[in-house]
Amino acid sequence: MLVVDDHPIVHLGVERLVEVAPTIQMCTGARTAKEGIATAAAQRPTVVLLDLHLPDMALPDTAAALRGVCPGVKLVLFTGDSKRSVGQIAGLVGVDAVVHKDNACAVLITAIAEVAAGRRYCDPVISTGDPLALSRREYQVLERLAMGESNSEIAQQLRLAPNTVKSYVQSLLAHLDARNRLDAVVKAQQAGML
Repeated sequence: MLVVDDHPIVHLGVERLVEVAPTIQMCTGARTAKEGIATAAAQRPTVVLLDLHLPDMALPDTAAALRGVCPGVKLVLFTGDSKRSVGQIAGLVGVDAVVHKDNACAVLITAIAEVAAGRRYCDPVISTGDPLALSRREYQVLERLAMGESNSEIAQQLRLAPNTVKSYVQSLLAHLDARNRLDAVVKAQQAGML
């Protein structure tokens, strides 16, 4: 198992916690997404415990890169957040498990065992709401909003009708509880979605 978290205390705590589980072998830990990707490529872990907020990359990009260098790796989102957006992010990124740091001692070993067996796990502390509330297409539109593109530019890039893009933007505003496009992008960045 590989831990990718920018807090040294988390690494130490997880190492101590999994000492009681002889079937779990730890890889060298990483404090940034780029270190984690390099470590995953070299050590080929079966499970990666991944912090929601890393200093150098957004979660969707980190998850995609980890899967690119280590196909089949199971991703466990490890977070101190319990907001509804965490469940949305988990569903969007397609992580295999979500574990809250406050509840880690009780459920981390269970979550790792579940994902290693090919099942998903969500810590009951996390308010998931509807984990698929933000669709992949909505996420693509969100990325384009973050690039400052207009509805017509987004429509052209994604090969959608302008009215369809307008509907996706309205849906994003509702999901993110945002006042306008800029507010949606800011909230998405704060939630680690971009």
